[in-house]
Amino acid sequence: MSLFSTPTMSFYPNRGNPSLAIRWLRRLHREGALSSSRSNNYTTSTSFQILSSRTRPSRRRNAPPPPLPLIRHSCQRSIHLTLTRFHANAVTTSSNQELPITTNDKDDELLDPYVILRKIQNLSNNEDIIPTIPFPAYFSPTSLEQFHKCPQAFFFLYILKLTPDPPMTPELARGILCHTALEEMFDLSPADRNLINLENLFRRAWKKVRGDREDMNGHSIVAPDDDQRNYNSKEMTQYDSLFRKHDIGNDDDDDERSGAIYDIESETNWGESSLRLLKNYMELEDPSQQSPLMREMWVHARFPLDGDSNEHPADDFIIKGKIDRIDILPGSSTSEERLQLQIIDYKTGKKPWFKYSQSVNDRIFQDQFWKMKVYALILWKMILQTEDVASAVDNGAGQQKDQYKYRLSWELQQRLANAMDNVRIGDTGWSNMLELNSLRLIHLTSHLDDASVNNSVNAMNDKGIIGKATYLDYALDAPSEFERVILDQTEREVQAIVRGVKKLVDAQSPHAFKHCDWRYCSCHEFRRRFRPGSVHL
Repeated sequence: MSLFSTPTMSFYPNRGNPSLAIRWLRRLHREGALSSSRSNNYTTSTSFQILSSRTRPSRRRNAPPPPLPLIRHSCQRSIHLTLTRFHANAVTTSSNQELPITTNDKDDELLDPYVILRKIQNLSNNEDIIPTIPFPAYFSPTSLEQFHKCPQAFFFLYILKLTPDPPMTPELARGILCHTALEEMFDLSPADRNLINLENLFRRAWKKVRGDREDMNGHSIVAPDDDQRNYNSKEMTQYDSLFRKHDIGNDDDDDERSGAIYDIESETNWGESSLRLLKNYMELEDPSQQSPLMREMWVHARFPLDGDSNEHPADDFIIKGKIDRIDILPGSSTSEERLQLQIIDYKTGKKPWFKYSQSVNDRIFQDQFWKMKVYALILWKMILQTEDVASAVDNGAGQQKDQYKYRLSWELQQRLANAMDNVRIGDTGWSNMLELNSLRLIHLTSHLDDASVNNSVNAMNDKGIIGKATYLDYALDAPSEFERVILDQTEREVQAIVRGVKKLVDAQSPHAFKHCDWRYCSCHEFRRRFRPGSVHL
């Protein structure tokens, strides 16, 4: 176990000021004075308290440090005691006899799931009530996929509502802002949908969230304008952590931002690489020739927990999400044929490189489109719900609130009717006039060595080049394929995942949500924040 990932903060020499103690430990680590060996068997807690008091650094600035051997002795002994208590608790604690941990020790900065749940459920003032692990009010395609991959990461993100540290990364920021620029571009007239305007839309979106940054001397570089002042302050705080150099050797960090110097070079490189992705998009398709039916459209539908039965509506669950774009395919907007719809999702990451065996490539391909299938399923359920509402109104039965909520929006219904030359839908039904033709992923870049997209010779001659943008399509043009894959198989997969969530929630134990073994999963970073024994290890 690494020195800086030990379970508690109690072993630091200065127990009253953890941040100051961390700086002492860093210095010891750099100078090689702190050994990782724990061969000595310390048993007397009294002597440790004396050592702790003796090794407490002076509060005066630039005070000489205490003798290194004394600090090393104190740190090694306290680490040993802390780990000994941790392993003893891990061995003797049974999951069947688990009790909620609700410590209020101010010196312990580690998290506890029950304390977090108490805050979420507004039970902070009532210590007698034990908070329960709630069943999510709704799911999204992303949260369903997350639970399938790692139940513990789902627990941290969607039940405890934790945010990663840092909450924003350059890659995530690039994806959000590229989506914003591509969506706002279609607000322009077709003649104005060019690369210059698209790049400016990206710059404007970044300017809104980048905040008031300072140079190395503390001087403001860009003063916040009206757009920044009106923007969500929480979002600006998330983006403020980007492009800062953290000097871990700085001992004079009296506040959070000391030692975090704004790195304008990193921001410039990030911005230029983001603009190259947008240039890739413009080379892939001509937006002046595109007329999206809907953009950034929210979709939501209600599903039964088991099968197709609605006998127990209390067990129903809701899935909602946002579709980047819905297009009407050319040549299908006539009253004599079904209107062919295509669901589109932008991806700023690289297109998968199908360089493996056929079975592995097929699995990668299906995984890429799983969330898209869920979006198609939700959209089709909204189409069917719109039919049911119209039928109930025609029969004089009226409509209930939930029926109105889960149908197609009035705006979308009008756009579809205009595309079908205002054909009376009630005579034939929405499901007989519409067809989900295909799913499309627009990847704004790809692997340079992927010969199916890029010219490897050109890639070798230009070090600044990135992989081209490309399409990845999943055809659903056969009605039998659509019914089998989307309406049947995908819905059963979704129901199985939600039943798995309900089973773990019914267990009412944080330990029921087990972690995965994928090294890049967020569960490992989150788990280090929690008290030992409070979540599954």
